[in-house]
This record gives sequence, structure tokens and C-alpha cells, in this order.
Amino acid sequence: MATVLWAGPADDERLRLCMTLSARTSDLALQLAQPADGSTATARASIEQLLLRLSATHPAPGLLNKTRAHWVVLTHALDDAAPTAAYDAFVSFRQAADELAAAMHSAERQRRAQRDAALAGGALVAAAALLGATWAIRRQRRRLRRRLQEASAALDDGAWESAATALRDRDLGAPSAFDALASGVADTLGASERRWRTLADLTADWYWESDAEHRLCWMSGGGPLVTSAGLQPQDLLGRRHQEVEAFDAPADGWQGFQTVLDTRRAFRDMEICVRAPALGREPLWVTISGRPRLDADGRFIGYDGVGRDVSERKRALDRLRASDQRWALMAGLASDYYWESDTDHRMLPLRPEIARRAGKLAEQLEGRTPWEAHPDAMSPSAWAEHREEIAARRPFKDVEMDIEVGAGRHRTVALSGIPRFDGQGRFLGYHGIGRDDTMRREAERLLMRHNETLQRAVTERTQDLELINRDLEAFSRELAHELRTPIGHVQGLAHLLVTKAGDRLASDEMQLIGLQLQAARHMRETVDALLMLARSTIQPLELVALDVSALAREVLHDLPDVTRRAAVQWDLQDGLHAMAAPVALRIVLTNLLGNAAKFTRDVESPRVALSGGPAGDGRLRLRVSDNGAGFDMSQVGRLFKPFGRLHSASAFQGTGIGLTIVQRIIERHGGKVAAHGEPGVGAWFEFTLASDTSDRDGALPPVQ
Repeated sequence: MATVLWAGPADDERLRLCMTLSARTSDLALQLAQPADGSTATARASIEQLLLRLSATHPAPGLLNKTRAHWVVLTHALDDAAPTAAYDAFVSFRQAADELAAAMHSAERQRRAQRDAALAGGALVAAAALLGATWAIRRQRRRLRRRLQEASAALDDGAWESAATALRDRDLGAPSAFDALASGVADTLGASERRWRTLADLTADWYWESDAEHRLCWMSGGGPLVTSAGLQPQDLLGRRHQEVEAFDAPADGWQGFQTVLDTRRAFRDMEICVRAPALGREPLWVTISGRPRLDADGRFIGYDGVGRDVSERKRALDRLRASDQRWALMAGLASDYYWESDTDHRMLPLRPEIARRAGKLAEQLEGRTPWEAHPDAMSPSAWAEHREEIAARRPFKDVEMDIEVGAGRHRTVALSGIPRFDGQGRFLGYHGIGRDDTMRREAERLLMRHNETLQRAVTERTQDLELINRDLEAFSRELAHELRTPIGHVQGLAHLLVTKAGDRLASDEMQLIGLQLQAARHMRETVDALLMLARSTIQPLELVALDVSALAREVLHDLPDVTRRAAVQWDLQDGLHAMAAPVALRIVLTNLLGNAAKFTRDVESPRVALSGGPAGDGRLRLRVSDNGAGFDMSQVGRLFKPFGRLHSASAFQGTGIGLTIVQRIIERHGGKVAAHGEPGVGAWFEFTLASDTSDRDGALPPVQ
């Protein structure tokens, strides 16, 4: 049977019903003792209802069934009006009802005893649990106290990560307020340290600490001391500033700095030069500032401070000082000077070196307007125009004043200026540059006189040269005429002799006459060439836009016939245009193309080409090339000299003056001519002329 520790509502209800059944049974006994009509009906109905309710709620129906059985017997006896049987049945029913009530009372006492025992055991368990909880709480408090002490010590050492880890210890139990505290510490200090480290890494400043003996004990990465000066932390930590080898003493020396530290005073912006000669770098300039550091009890424990890289500022300051010195030197030596005026256009004092150099002129201008100090330096209309300009606050430039300085001497001063304003836009006056143009004006006058003298000399020389050229041209014509006449007579007499007596002359005599005619013809050609050479030097040139390609075709058509081995293959480039004198350029092309045709007469497949293209200076470069006899480049210097032949006259006839004429004409056009050749391979001649391609589409290809 299961032990019942607590009585429920059903148990109480059954006990109450049993008690009520006993009471109704006693009532029935009284009614049976004093019978009356219908006197037992009420008691019987009440007992019947009680038995029905007990049947519905009683868990052990044994005694209840027994009671109901006696009740059934009693009710039959009462219904049969059998007193004896009814009495016996009532006694049995009364015993059964009493047994049922006694059983219920016994069960109730048993339940109460079990409940009391259970309550006593529960009290013992609760007491044991309370003692265990008390011990666990005291143990957790000791652990929390230890973790908080560890976190505090870690925070004192700056190791906030260790402090957060201590607060997050899993031995402390499930996540609690300490986890939130650790998260808050990690987030706040982590963000703060991240910003601090970013500032320390990216800025030119760094943080440092020293101990009570003024030895460096901590630095925030070293900043530029590590990145620029190449120092390592071991070079700095554990040493005083004066013990670091790379540190030069400050301006006041290390002793003055040590005095400040010993007296525990704050200091600011002490400059130190950091040298790293082993790395080949420029010196690094830094400034350090510091203040005493005290502990919680007010005891001195060292210094903390910041350092800053001021190298760029130091170098910029040095450059500025050097620039100021150069400017002061330039201002002292140059003819220009700086000036200022006030709102009423009165001149302010000049720099001392300028005032000393200007002398009395500076004294006259100081505190006065220019038109008050030197009213005669410009005409009244010029002064009025200048004053109108400055009244309108317009800039002015090179206002020249001719100032009389005494003894008939004058000084020319040119002023240029612009208005100046303060930060609020208020007019403060003018400032600008003044220049003493006296020497320049005197030099200009001397130069003008010299130019006039030179111009007269050039004119006279030009006239002399023109007269000489005219005389030379007249002499050349006269000489040509005087030479042509006897040469013509020789040729005429020889022709007349052949005509009249040719049939009577022997073959050797006819050969002599042929040699005479050939010599006369050569002499005549030489005279013509010399006359052309003279004219090429003195004849004026009129440059026009010229189609060189078309002119070359005309020259080819006029070239004399030459007995040759094979016909020439001519290759003339189209679209060549230049600025040149047509007659002179025709002579150039006649000589060059004629020479090319002459020196290719013995070649099986003669080729002559005229090509052109832009030169490096924007001019037109023309080239005449052939595959003829060529020449030795070691003899190229003789080509352009009169009568400088490189081939025998019997092999290739000519006057020896043609290339000289070509050179003179090209040089008079402002160009140059060059020759290149190789014996048995060919030659090419190149010359430059002014290009005429500005109004033509496309560009010429370069000369190959």
C-alpha cells in the first residue's frame, strides 16, 4: 500500500460522510424505539443518500459494501414490519457502520502520523540545503573577491584585456552582471585603446614615461624615433635622455634639463637633435614636454609626457631664415625696393639699407605723397591721371618720375603698386616695388646713340658692298665678254679651216683641229660656269611657293643627251613643295640631276630618284640619289670646292664648278647641302629648303 503523506479533499469528505452516517444511524435507532407512522422515512432517506455518496468517493469498498448489505437487510425488515428481524438487522448495520467509521478514523490517524514524519524529514532536508547554499555563497564570494582583486591589479598594470578575462571567468557561474561589466570594460577600453593606438601610430607625437630616477620606462612605440631615426626600444628604455647616444644636448645643455627634473618642475617643448649617421639619414629634430607623475598617496614616481617630430617645421624655419637672408641681401644689392603708403598715400619709412642707399631722396619722400615731395617729377596731367588711379584704388605699374637731385642731375624712379587691405577688407594704403631706372635710362640713351652710329656704319658698309658687287658683276661680264670673243674667234677659224680645206688636210691634222675645237668649247663652258658662280653669289633671290616635283620634270626634259649603256629609270616623288627662287633652284636641280645621269651612264640598270620629307627643324629635306660610279667619302671635302674633281675629265666631262654653285645657292636659301657616296655603289646629295606645306593636307614622309 502506498504511503499517503497528505490528506486531500476526498479523504476529508469521506470522513465527514462517515460521521454523518453514524449520526443518522443514531437518529434511526431513536425512531425505531418510538415507532410512529412514517417516522423512519426521513432517517432512511438520509442514510440512503450518505451511502450513495460514500460509494462514489470511497477508494476501498470492502467495509462499505458490507455496510450497504446490512442496510439492505434492514430496509427489507422495516418494509416487512418484522420487528425482531428489523432489530437484528439494525444491530448488524450499526456494527458495520461503526466499523466503517472506526476504519476511517484509523486511516485519518495514520495519514496524520505520516504527514508529521514527512514534515520532519522535509525540515531536515531544507536545513541541509540551506547549509549547502550558505557554504556555496561564501565560496562564490571568496572567488568573486579574488577575481575582482585580479581585475583591479590588471587594470593598474594597464592590461585591461586580462581584467576583462578575469571578470568573464566561467567558474563564476552563469553569465551575470560581471559578464556585462567585463563586456562594458572591453568595449569601452578597447575602443579607447584602438583610438589611442591609431593616434600614436599615425601622428608625429608619442607618449613616454620615466621612473623616479628619470630613466625612460615606457614609450608608445617610439613614433618617428623608430620609423625615421632608426632607433630601437632597447636603445631608449632604461636610460636617461642624456644617456641616449643619438640625442644631442639641448640649447641649454643637459645640466639645465637635469635641474628641471630634480626640482620636479614641468617643462615644455625642449628641442633635441636626434642623429643616426649609421643609417645615412638627415638629423631628426624632436621636442619633448613632461610633467611630474604622482601616485595615489602623492609620492613622486616619475615623469610622463609627450614627444613630437618637428623636423619639417625646423627645416622650414631654417629655409625661411635663409630666404629672409637672401631677400635682405637681394634687397640691399638690387635696384628694386619695397615701399608702403598709408591711407592718405603718404610714403612710410623704407628699410634702413634702402634708406641709406637712397639718401636724401628717401628723406624727401618719407611722410609725404609723391606729388607733394616732387611736384615737377611728372607733368600736371600725368600726376592728375595717377592720382585718379589711386583714388579708384586700382593697381598701377611703371609710373616713371624724373626727379631732380641737384647740380643739374636727375634720377629716374619707376613705381608699381597695388592696394592693400586688412582682414576685414578695410583699405590700408598701397604697397609695391620701386626701381631706380637712372642707370637703365642712361644705358638706353647710350645704346640708342651706339645703335645710330652702328646703323650709319652698316648703311655705309652696305653701300660699299653694293658698289663692290656691282663692280664685281661688271668685271665678270667684261671678263666673260673679253674671254668669249677670242675663244669664239678660235672656234670660228677652226670651223672655217675645216670647211674650206678639210678635204686637203691629213687625218692627224684634222685630229689636231678637233682637239682645238674641244679645248675652245671647254674654255667657253668654264667661262660660263665662272660667270654663273659669280651671279649665284650676288644675284638677289625672291622666294616663292614652288612645286619642286614639277620643276624637276621640266629639268629632266631639258637635260642634254648622253651616250649611255642603258636608259635611266627616273623616280620623282610627287607633292614636294618649298619656298625657293625658281631660277636658282632650277640651276641646283640641273646640276644634281645632270650629274646623276652622267655618273650612271655605264650602269646596266641606272636609277635616279628625287625624294623629300620633313627635316627635324620643320624644313623640307630633298635628296637626289643614284646607283652610279659613287665616290670615296674620304675625298668628300673636295666636292664643293671650285674645280675639285674626284674623277678624271676623260672619264666624266665637266667644269668642276657645278657643286660649288649648288652649295652657294642652297646656303643663300638658308639651307645646307651634304653628300654621301660609295665607289661602285652610288651617291646621294641632300639639301634643305624652307617648307611650303602649311596650306596642304597631310604631311610628307621622312626621307629614307
